[in-house]
Amino acid sequence: MTLDPAENSDNAPPAGVLDRGLLILSLFTMERSQMHLREISEVSGLDKATTLRALKSLSNWGFLERHADGSYSPGPMNMRLAAIFKATSNLVNRIAEPLNRTSDQIHQVTAFYIRTEGNRLCLVRSRVNRNHSYFVDVGASVSLSHGGSAARVLLAFSEPENPLYQDVRDKGYAISRGERLRHYASISIPLFEADGNFLGTVTINALSVDVSDEDFLRFAGIAQTEVGRSGFTTSTGTSADKRT
Repeated sequence: MTLDPAENSDNAPPAGVLDRGLLILSLFTMERSQMHLREISEVSGLDKATTLRALKSLSNWGFLERHADGSYSPGPMNMRLAAIFKATSNLVNRIAEPLNRTSDQIHQVTAFYIRTEGNRLCLVRSRVNRNHSYFVDVGASVSLSHGGSAARVLLAFSEPENPLYQDVRDKGYAISRGERLRHYASISIPLFEADGNFLGTVTINALSVDVSDEDFLRFAGIAQTEVGRSGFTTSTGTSADKRT
């Protein structure tokens, strides 16, 4: 079962004990990193008694931490699982090096995002070449409704019949300036396996004043070359690449 907490308010909460616990864990985001019992109960749709039992179990196993003020936040067990995922994920290992090679050439932060229901999740990020805090940390999740080039590419290629993003599919990229953060800009391109399976988006971030659209397109071309060396493609193969 796949649940989107942002869309769960209109649906009945899950009945299974495991599903309830996973639902509660999925509610935590960077914007909502600590919550009290009442808020968790309201957002999840679970009654307080059921929520409290799940919180106790999750805390006992280290998936949640309870603070002195009674609020809860993700616990250390998540870090352990994240480290195991990073070490064993074929996708993470394959995409990390081309992102680093791209970043080393363009001197900007490069990241890879996947779609998880109504959010974008940063799965990989290149070595940081600039002392700016506008990038999203690995593991962080941001609602697609917040916009940005990464959100548009994820929506365009995960919903290929959606006419709102036909221009993104036609161009093969999206550029955003000041959409999420006033002084920053980004370009995102789709990433596919060689068989055409859509994986996510490669995003390059920069200070808006530092780069023109032409710079971004050049950066995207470098990223395209580097991911291609690792067996990926940035085109479905159904149309010409509009960046060249």
